Formats: sequence, structure tokens, C-alpha cells
Amino acid sequence: MFDGTPAHGCDAAAAICRAAEQLTGHNAGAVDFATEAGYFGALGMDPIIMGPGDIDCAHQPDEYLRLDRVEPTIDQLARLIQRFCVEPQTASPH
Repeated sequence: MFDGTPAHGCDAAAAICRAAEQLTGHNAGAVDFATEAGYFGALGMDPIIMGPGDIDCAHQPDEYLRLDRVEPTIDQLARLIQRFCVEPQTASPH
């Protein structure tokens, strides 16, 4: 009846994936939850999923977000937007 949500894994060679790893200081990895990333990936995009907080407590009954995690994430997202949406891009497959 429902085909489900397609799985997605960020291409480790994709510029957006490398930039996010550099900005966050964390290597990209996989988690077991659903997002729309698989649909965008099927369209040839390189979506990433990132945000503040600890994924282990996300969407749990006692979910919380430390306020000191918000500003760094805003800064990281602003830098990604600047790099990929504002600065001139050179032709690249990723």
C-alpha cells in the first residue's frame, strides 16, 4: 500500500558533505530515522541532514535541546548557505 520512504546516504565526496564535516568537526554518518532526503537524492541532489542537539534524544518523550547548541548551529547553517547559495560556484559534479 505504501512503498515507504527511500533511504539516503550522503555521498562522502559531495562538496556539501565535506563542507558540513569541516564546519561541524564531525564525520558524516547514518542514523535510522526518516526524512525527505531520499526523495531529493533521487532527483540528483546531495542533501544533508544536520541540526543542533544530540540525535539520541531527538523525538523522544524527554527530548530537549541545550540552548548553547543553537547559536553554533545557526552559524554553521549560515556558512553553508553563504558558500553554496551566495558565493560563485565553479562547475563540479558535486
